[in-house]
Amino acid sequence: MLEHLMEQIPELEERFKRARDRGNWEEGVDCLKEAVKVQQALSVHYFERRRQSKKKGNEKDARWAEQEGKRRLEKAEEWNLKRKQIEERQAFPSREKKEEAEEGGDPDKNAEWLLKERPQVSFDDIAGLENAKEQIRIRMVYPFLNPQLAKKYGVKTGGGILLYGPPGTGKTMLARAVASEIDASFFTVRPSEIMSKWVGESEQNIRRLFKEARENPASIIFIDEVEALLPPRSEDAPAVMKRLVPQILAELEGIDSEGKNPLLFVGATNEPWNIDAAILRPGRFDEKIHIPLPDPVARREILRMNLADKPLVDVDFDALVERTEGYSGADIRHLCQKTANTVFLEAVRSGEERDITMDDFDKVLATLHPSVTNAVLERFDAFASGKDPS
Repeated sequence: MLEHLMEQIPELEERFKRARDRGNWEEGVDCLKEAVKVQQALSVHYFERRRQSKKKGNEKDARWAEQEGKRRLEKAEEWNLKRKQIEERQAFPSREKKEEAEEGGDPDKNAEWLLKERPQVSFDDIAGLENAKEQIRIRMVYPFLNPQLAKKYGVKTGGGILLYGPPGTGKTMLARAVASEIDASFFTVRPSEIMSKWVGESEQNIRRLFKEARENPASIIFIDEVEALLPPRSEDAPAVMKRLVPQILAELEGIDSEGKNPLLFVGATNEPWNIDAAILRPGRFDEKIHIPLPDPVARREILRMNLADKPLVDVDFDALVERTEGYSGADIRHLCQKTANTVFLEAVRSGEERDITMDDFDKVLATLHPSVTNAVLERFDAFASGKDPS
């Protein structure tokens, strides 16, 4: 039963993403409801395991089971909140949505995808990337927290930032951390939610997104895979892109960096060379920040964070740091989780508990390879140095 529950989580997440991309919010809500039940069932299992471990005197396993049970409950609460946000958007249309409906518009086409949140992740939760963190702080955090000092030195708040680098390096977490540092509203939007087959609606979605963000005391707009909205313009480009790119440029240039409601637009991409050149100039994306693969210090910290409270014995962290060279942060997290899952399932099936050993990591590493190739890394290095990455 436990293995079945574990398998359901990624399936439900994928179903929700597909439903969201199709705009089928009813199916999406159903997926979230089911996911909440699965996470709650898993939490019950882990808390029962904690009770049994305490009874046997295995304090280390009891602590790990308690942490895992709490994590499952937190995930259930997170998904339940997302479900409530979607249901509230559908049940209580915004003033703008009501006005458009009264004018004969279709309310179902409006911004029910505009969901804002308050992220709980901080810069301390992100291993490494100190240079990137500092560049982002200078652009948004420090000026927001020190407005008089920023005004004295003419330092502007907000604007546009492009985070580029291989997948799985922490670009999304960085954007969420900025919002958490200054308690800003966080809007995360997928390109598929912006695009529409109806003439003019994609541009309206962009205007609506920026308008909603500007109405908050401080906001972060985050769009992953931003190259899908900002491809190089050409004669044979689709008509919608010829209208959409100028609209985004206008919104970026219209950000009031000295206003009372600072706004930071963060675009993330794994393909910076596929973005329109006009958007990369100062005044649009003022900062273009390369997010590389983790260095040895960052890899050690990622390992430490992901293995904390797990029962370990004779695990050589120096060897793991060396052997994970070329791995992304997501690769390393997957390594830790897959190794823990393997030992966990073994304990479930055998009824005998044991600690995770270096041998367990060796077996997983034999089958797990870096997700980013050297050819891809060379393209990013070329782009970062101003050379042709093709």
